[in-house]
Amino acid sequence: MPQVVVQTMFKPNPGADMMKLMDLVKESAAIFKRHGADVSVWAVSGGEIGNMVFAARYDSFAAYGACMEKVYSDPAFAIWNAKGVASGLSTWVRSNVAREVSIG
Repeated sequence: MPQVVVQTMFKPNPGADMMKLMDLVKESAAIFKRHGADVSVWAVSGGEIGNMVFAARYDSFAAYGACMEKVYSDPAFAIWNAKGVASGLSTWVRSNVAREVSIG
């Protein structure tokens, strides 16, 4: 079954308190993990240096959909989302949803 990866790229705003930003990232990772995502966070070291990527991997599109249904229904996500927007710590750059393509 093809895997799905969702990548959300963001950039810390100038002067952002990185400890506070990483606390928000950890909080969101916990929410997504609780609902079935395999989460990792990346610092971009080539190309768009300084950006960061929040990546969530799923075993299938069905698993992705089930997780997102739970995330968007979770009151903790709504609270985190409002807190993140109000913080002014980062700016969204782009998001991608990619599906694995079998080459074997």
